[in-house]
Amino acid sequence: MTRRPTIRDVAGAVGMSVTTVSHALNGKGRVDAATRERIAGAAEQLGYRADRTARRLRTGRSGTLGLVLPSFGLGTDDDELGALDYYLHLAGAATRAAFASGHPVLLTPPLSTVEDLRDLGVDGGVVCDPLSDDRRVELFETLELPVVTIERDPARPERPWVVRADNEGNTRAVLDHLAQAGSERIALLAASGGWGWAEETTAAYEAWSAEHGREPLVELVDPRTGERGGHEPAKRLLTRERPDAILSQAERFTNGVLCAALDLGLRIPQDLRVAAALDSHQARDADVTAIDLRPDAQGEAAIALLLERLAGAERDAPLITASELMVRGST
Repeated sequence: MTRRPTIRDVAGAVGMSVTTVSHALNGKGRVDAATRERIAGAAEQLGYRADRTARRLRTGRSGTLGLVLPSFGLGTDDDELGALDYYLHLAGAATRAAFASGHPVLLTPPLSTVEDLRDLGVDGGVVCDPLSDDRRVELFETLELPVVTIERDPARPERPWVVRADNEGNTRAVLDHLAQAGSERIALLAASGGWGWAEETTAAYEAWSAEHGREPLVELVDPRTGERGGHEPAKRLLTRERPDAILSQAERFTNGVLCAALDLGLRIPQDLRVAAALDSHQARDADVTAIDLRPDAQGEAAIALLLERLAGAERDAPLITASELMVRGST
Protein backbone atom coordinates (compact mmCIF):
# COMPACT_ATOMS: atom_id res chain seq x y z
CA MET A 1 0.00 0.00 0.00
CA THR A 2 1.42 3.37 -1.01
CA ARG A 3 2.17 5.68 1.93
CA ARG A 4 0.31 8.99 1.94
CA PRO A 5 2.74 11.95 1.57
CA THR A 6 3.11 14.07 4.69
CA ILE A 7 4.01 17.70 5.28
CA ARG A 8 7.48 16.51 6.28
CA ASP A 9 7.89 15.03 2.79
CA VAL A 10 7.05 18.42 1.27
CA ALA A 11 9.49 20.15 3.63
CA GLY A 12 12.23 17.70 2.65
CA ALA A 13 11.55 18.22 -1.06
CA VAL A 14 11.99 22.00 -0.85
CA GLY A 15 14.67 21.97 1.86
CA MET A 16 12.68 24.07 4.31
CA SER A 17 11.30 23.66 7.80
CA VAL A 18 7.96 22.02 8.48
CA THR A 19 6.81 25.30 10.06
CA THR A 20 7.55 27.32 6.91
CA VAL A 21 5.81 24.77 4.72
CA SER A 22 2.81 24.67 7.04
CA HIS A 23 2.51 28.46 7.02
CA ALA A 24 2.79 28.58 3.23
CA LEU A 25 0.14 25.92 2.64
CA ASN A 26 -2.26 27.39 5.21
CA GLY A 27 -1.86 31.04 4.22
CA LYS A 28 -0.19 32.02 7.48
CA GLY A 29 3.05 33.66 8.51
CA ARG A 30 5.37 35.86 6.50
CA VAL A 31 6.20 33.70 3.52
CA ASP A 32 6.91 35.51 0.26
CA ALA A 33 4.84 34.75 -2.82
CA ALA A 34 7.63 32.97 -4.71
CA THR A 35 8.28 30.62 -1.79
CA ARG A 36 4.58 29.89 -1.37
CA GLU A 37 4.37 29.05 -5.07
CA ARG A 38 7.39 26.77 -4.88
CA ILE A 39 5.98 24.93 -1.85
CA ALA A 40 2.55 24.61 -3.43
CA GLY A 41 4.14 23.14 -6.56
CA ALA A 42 6.11 20.59 -4.55
CA ALA A 43 3.00 19.61 -2.58
CA GLU A 44 1.06 19.10 -5.79
CA GLN A 45 3.85 17.06 -7.38
CA LEU A 46 4.06 14.79 -4.33
CA GLY A 47 0.29 14.47 -4.11
CA TYR A 48 0.19 15.94 -0.61
CA ARG A 49 -3.24 16.75 0.80
CA ALA A 50 -3.83 18.15 4.28
CA ASP A 51 -5.56 15.87 6.77
CA ARG A 52 -8.68 17.93 7.50
CA THR A 53 -9.62 15.99 10.63
CA ALA A 54 -6.17 16.52 12.14
CA ARG A 55 -6.17 20.17 11.14
CA ARG A 56 -9.55 20.75 12.79
CA LEU A 57 -8.38 19.11 16.02
CA ARG A 58 -5.18 21.17 15.94
CA THR A 59 -6.56 24.56 14.88
CA GLY A 60 -10.26 24.39 15.60
CA ARG A 61 -10.95 24.92 11.90
CA SER A 62 -12.61 22.58 9.43
CA GLY A 63 -11.54 24.40 6.27
CA THR A 64 -15.19 24.46 5.13
CA LEU A 65 -16.74 27.72 3.94
CA GLY A 66 -20.47 28.42 4.08
CA LEU A 67 -22.42 29.96 1.20
CA VAL A 68 -25.77 31.43 2.25
CA LEU A 69 -28.26 32.28 -0.51
CA PRO A 70 -31.36 34.41 0.15
CA SER A 71 -34.39 32.68 1.60
CA PHE A 72 -37.92 33.94 2.06
CA GLY A 73 -38.82 31.07 4.35
CA LEU A 74 -41.65 29.98 2.10
CA GLY A 75 -40.86 26.31 1.76
CA THR A 76 -40.83 25.07 -1.82
CA ASP A 77 -40.96 28.62 -3.19
CA ASP A 78 -37.34 28.98 -2.11
CA ASP A 79 -36.40 26.53 -4.86
CA GLU A 80 -37.42 29.12 -7.44
CA LEU A 81 -35.08 31.67 -5.87
CA GLY A 82 -32.15 29.26 -5.82
CA ALA A 83 -32.72 28.46 -9.48
CA LEU A 84 -32.32 32.08 -10.59
CA ASP A 85 -29.65 32.55 -13.22
CA TYR A 86 -27.69 35.01 -11.09
CA TYR A 87 -27.39 32.73 -8.05
CA LEU A 88 -26.56 29.66 -10.11
CA HIS A 89 -23.59 31.42 -11.71
CA LEU A 90 -22.51 33.03 -8.45
CA ALA A 91 -22.62 29.77 -6.48
CA GLY A 92 -20.75 27.87 -9.18
CA ALA A 93 -17.96 30.44 -9.35
CA ALA A 94 -17.66 30.69 -5.56
CA THR A 95 -17.41 26.91 -5.29
CA ARG A 96 -14.71 26.70 -7.97
CA ALA A 97 -12.71 29.47 -6.31
CA ALA A 98 -12.91 27.79 -2.92
CA PHE A 99 -11.96 24.39 -4.35
CA ALA A 100 -8.93 25.96 -6.04
CA SER A 101 -7.78 27.13 -2.60
CA GLY A 102 -8.36 23.71 -1.05
CA HIS A 103 -11.60 24.56 0.74
CA PRO A 104 -14.90 22.69 0.47
CA VAL A 105 -18.07 24.78 0.26
CA LEU A 106 -21.32 24.09 2.06
CA LEU A 107 -24.49 25.57 0.58
CA THR A 108 -26.37 26.13 3.80
CA PRO A 109 -30.02 25.47 4.57
CA PRO A 110 -31.99 28.45 5.90
CA LEU A 111 -30.39 29.71 9.12
CA SER A 112 -32.59 30.80 12.01
CA THR A 113 -30.59 30.22 15.20
CA VAL A 114 -27.00 30.21 16.42
CA GLU A 115 -27.29 26.44 16.79
CA ASP A 116 -28.27 26.11 13.12
CA LEU A 117 -24.99 27.73 12.13
CA ARG A 118 -22.79 26.16 14.82
CA ASP A 119 -23.91 22.66 13.82
CA LEU A 120 -22.61 23.22 10.27
CA GLY A 121 -19.02 23.51 11.50
CA VAL A 122 -17.96 26.13 8.94
CA ASP A 123 -14.99 28.46 9.44
CA GLY A 124 -16.78 31.47 7.96
CA GLY A 125 -19.31 32.33 5.32
CA VAL A 126 -20.54 34.39 2.41
CA VAL A 127 -24.05 35.81 2.77
CA CYS A 128 -25.66 36.79 -0.52
CA ASP A 129 -28.01 39.77 -0.76
CA PRO A 130 -28.56 40.48 2.94
CA LEU A 131 -31.68 42.31 4.01
CA SER A 132 -31.50 45.28 6.35
CA ASP A 133 -30.05 44.18 9.71
CA ASP A 134 -29.89 40.65 8.36
CA ARG A 135 -30.21 37.96 11.01
CA ARG A 136 -27.87 35.60 9.15
CA VAL A 137 -24.99 38.10 9.31
CA GLU A 138 -25.67 38.50 13.03
CA LEU A 139 -25.43 34.72 13.55
CA PHE A 140 -21.89 34.62 12.11
CA GLU A 141 -20.87 37.59 14.25
CA THR A 142 -22.35 36.02 17.39
CA LEU A 143 -20.14 32.97 16.86
CA GLU A 144 -17.21 35.24 15.95
CA LEU A 145 -16.98 33.65 12.52
CA PRO A 146 -15.68 35.78 9.64
CA VAL A 147 -18.44 36.77 7.22
CA VAL A 148 -18.44 38.51 3.85
CA THR A 149 -21.59 39.75 2.15
CA ILE A 150 -22.38 40.06 -1.54
CA GLU A 151 -24.13 43.43 -1.67
CA ARG A 152 -24.35 45.49 1.50
CA ASP A 153 -26.61 45.15 4.51
CA PRO A 154 -28.37 48.56 4.57
CA ALA A 155 -28.23 48.57 8.40
CA ARG A 156 -24.46 48.00 8.31
CA PRO A 157 -23.26 50.51 5.67
CA GLU A 158 -19.87 50.93 7.33
CA ARG A 159 -18.87 47.27 6.99
CA PRO A 160 -15.91 46.89 4.59
CA TRP A 161 -16.10 43.11 4.01
CA VAL A 162 -18.52 43.46 1.13
CA VAL A 163 -18.47 42.63 -2.57
CA ARG A 164 -20.96 44.77 -4.46
CA ALA A 165 -21.83 46.04 -7.90
CA ASP A 166 -21.78 49.74 -8.73
CA ASN A 167 -25.57 49.88 -8.48
CA GLU A 168 -25.70 53.64 -8.69
CA GLY A 169 -23.48 53.81 -11.77
CA ASN A 170 -25.23 50.88 -13.43
CA THR A 171 -28.65 52.48 -12.94
CA ARG A 172 -27.49 55.76 -14.41
CA ALA A 173 -25.96 53.95 -17.39
CA VAL A 174 -29.20 52.19 -18.33
CA LEU A 175 -31.29 55.34 -17.75
CA ASP A 176 -28.92 57.38 -19.94
CA HIS A 177 -29.25 54.71 -22.63
CA LEU A 178 -33.07 54.79 -22.48
CA ALA A 179 -33.09 58.58 -22.66
CA GLN A 180 -30.71 58.60 -25.61
CA ALA A 181 -32.97 56.08 -27.35
CA GLY A 182 -35.84 58.58 -27.05
CA SER A 183 -37.70 57.54 -23.89
CA GLU A 184 -39.21 60.48 -21.99
CA ARG A 185 -41.28 58.73 -19.28
CA ILE A 186 -39.15 56.01 -17.71
CA ALA A 187 -40.75 53.98 -14.92
CA LEU A 188 -39.09 51.73 -12.34
CA LEU A 189 -40.49 48.41 -11.19
CA ALA A 190 -38.77 48.21 -7.80
CA ALA A 191 -38.33 45.40 -5.27
CA SER A 192 -39.65 46.06 -1.77
CA GLY A 193 -38.35 44.44 1.39
CA GLY A 194 -35.10 46.12 2.39
CA TRP A 195 -32.52 44.79 -0.07
CA GLY A 196 -29.39 46.94 -0.23
CA TRP A 197 -29.04 46.75 -4.01
CA ALA A 198 -32.73 47.61 -4.46
CA GLU A 199 -32.47 50.67 -2.25
CA GLU A 200 -29.35 51.85 -4.09
CA THR A 201 -30.97 51.35 -7.50
CA THR A 202 -34.13 53.18 -6.47
CA ALA A 203 -32.19 56.08 -4.96
CA ALA A 204 -30.09 56.39 -8.13
CA TYR A 205 -33.25 56.35 -10.29
CA GLU A 206 -34.88 59.09 -8.20
CA ALA A 207 -31.72 61.22 -8.23
CA TRP A 208 -31.33 60.81 -12.01
CA SER A 209 -35.02 61.73 -12.55
CA ALA A 210 -34.64 64.90 -10.44
CA GLU A 211 -31.46 65.92 -12.27
CA HIS A 212 -33.19 65.51 -15.65
CA GLY A 213 -36.43 67.21 -14.62
CA ARG A 214 -38.47 64.03 -14.95
CA GLU A 215 -41.30 62.71 -12.82
CA PRO A 216 -40.27 59.51 -11.01
CA LEU A 217 -42.69 56.67 -11.73
CA VAL A 218 -42.09 53.89 -9.21
CA GLU A 219 -44.16 50.77 -8.59
CA LEU A 220 -43.09 48.59 -5.65
CA VAL A 221 -43.29 44.82 -6.02
CA ASP A 222 -42.90 42.15 -3.35
CA PRO A 223 -40.13 39.86 -4.67
CA ARG A 224 -41.75 36.88 -2.93
CA THR A 225 -44.42 36.94 -5.64
CA GLY A 226 -41.92 35.59 -8.17
CA GLU A 227 -42.19 36.03 -11.92
CA ARG A 228 -45.96 36.49 -11.69
CA GLY A 229 -45.44 39.47 -9.41
CA GLY A 230 -44.17 41.75 -12.13
CA HIS A 231 -47.25 41.33 -14.32
CA GLU A 232 -50.01 43.22 -12.50
CA PRO A 233 -47.77 46.06 -11.20
CA ALA A 234 -46.41 46.59 -14.72
CA LYS A 235 -49.94 46.58 -16.08
CA ARG A 236 -50.96 49.21 -13.53
CA LEU A 237 -48.00 51.36 -14.51
CA LEU A 238 -48.74 51.07 -18.19
CA THR A 239 -52.44 51.84 -17.72
CA ARG A 240 -52.13 54.63 -15.16
CA GLU A 241 -48.82 56.36 -15.87
CA ARG A 242 -48.32 55.60 -19.56
CA PRO A 243 -44.51 55.26 -19.43
CA ASP A 244 -42.65 54.72 -22.69
CA ALA A 245 -39.95 52.67 -20.92
CA ILE A 246 -39.79 50.41 -17.86
CA LEU A 247 -36.68 49.44 -15.93
CA SER A 248 -37.29 46.14 -14.14
CA GLN A 249 -35.21 45.95 -10.98
CA ALA A 250 -35.31 42.21 -10.24
CA GLU A 251 -34.65 39.22 -12.47
CA ARG A 252 -38.05 37.74 -11.64
CA PHE A 253 -40.03 40.82 -12.74
CA THR A 254 -38.92 41.12 -16.36
CA ASN A 255 -41.16 38.43 -17.86
CA GLY A 256 -44.12 40.01 -16.08
CA VAL A 257 -43.39 43.33 -17.79
CA LEU A 258 -43.24 41.67 -21.19
CA CYS A 259 -46.54 39.84 -20.57
CA ALA A 260 -48.23 43.06 -19.44
CA ALA A 261 -47.14 44.82 -22.63
CA LEU A 262 -48.48 41.90 -24.67
CA ASP A 263 -51.83 42.04 -22.83
CA LEU A 264 -52.16 45.74 -23.66
CA GLY A 265 -51.15 45.33 -27.28
CA LEU A 266 -47.94 47.34 -26.90
CA ARG A 267 -45.07 46.70 -29.28
CA ILE A 268 -41.52 46.42 -27.98
CA PRO A 269 -39.56 48.60 -28.52
CA GLN A 270 -41.80 50.77 -30.72
CA ASP A 271 -44.38 51.52 -28.00
CA LEU A 272 -42.45 50.48 -24.91
CA ARG A 273 -38.76 50.00 -24.19
CA VAL A 274 -37.92 47.40 -21.54
CA ALA A 275 -34.67 47.03 -19.66
CA ALA A 276 -33.58 44.91 -16.69
CA ALA A 277 -31.20 45.85 -13.87
CA LEU A 278 -30.00 42.25 -13.78
CA ASP A 279 -29.15 40.08 -16.77
CA SER A 280 -30.39 36.49 -16.96
CA HIS A 281 -31.05 33.73 -19.47
CA GLN A 282 -34.67 34.93 -19.63
CA ALA A 283 -33.52 38.43 -20.58
CA ARG A 284 -31.13 37.04 -23.17
CA ASP A 285 -33.80 34.74 -24.65
CA ALA A 286 -36.30 37.60 -24.83
CA ASP A 287 -33.72 40.00 -26.31
CA VAL A 288 -34.09 42.39 -23.34
CA THR A 289 -31.43 45.01 -22.62
CA ALA A 290 -29.93 44.27 -19.20
CA ILE A 291 -26.99 44.91 -16.88
CA ASP A 292 -24.63 41.96 -16.60
CA LEU A 293 -23.46 42.05 -12.97
CA ARG A 294 -20.93 39.30 -13.72
CA PRO A 295 -21.96 37.01 -10.87
CA ASP A 296 -18.99 34.72 -11.62
CA ALA A 297 -16.61 37.54 -10.73
CA GLN A 298 -18.64 38.41 -7.63
CA GLY A 299 -18.58 34.82 -6.38
CA GLU A 300 -14.82 34.53 -6.89
CA ALA A 301 -14.19 37.89 -5.22
CA ALA A 302 -16.32 36.99 -2.20
CA ILE A 303 -14.35 33.80 -1.58
CA ALA A 304 -11.07 35.70 -1.96
CA LEU A 305 -12.22 38.29 0.59
CA LEU A 306 -13.37 35.60 3.01
CA LEU A 307 -10.00 33.84 2.80
CA GLU A 308 -8.27 37.18 3.40
CA ARG A 309 -10.40 37.76 6.47
CA LEU A 310 -9.71 34.25 7.76
CA ALA A 311 -6.00 34.98 7.38
CA GLY A 312 -6.33 38.08 9.56
CA ALA A 313 -6.17 40.75 6.86
CA GLU A 314 -7.71 44.19 7.31
CA ARG A 315 -9.93 46.11 4.92
CA ASP A 316 -11.34 49.63 4.91
CA ALA A 317 -13.81 49.65 2.00
CA PRO A 318 -16.07 47.33 -0.01
CA LEU A 319 -14.85 45.73 -3.24
CA ILE A 320 -16.84 47.01 -6.22
CA THR A 321 -16.94 44.64 -9.18
CA ALA A 322 -17.32 45.67 -12.81
CA SER A 323 -20.61 45.33 -14.70
CA GLU A 324 -21.61 45.75 -18.33
CA LEU A 325 -24.73 47.14 -20.00
CA MET A 326 -25.87 44.62 -22.61
CA VAL A 327 -27.91 46.55 -25.20
CA ARG A 328 -30.46 44.35 -27.02
CA GLY A 329 -33.53 44.63 -29.18
CA SER A 330 -35.96 45.68 -26.42
CA THR A 331 -34.51 49.19 -26.33
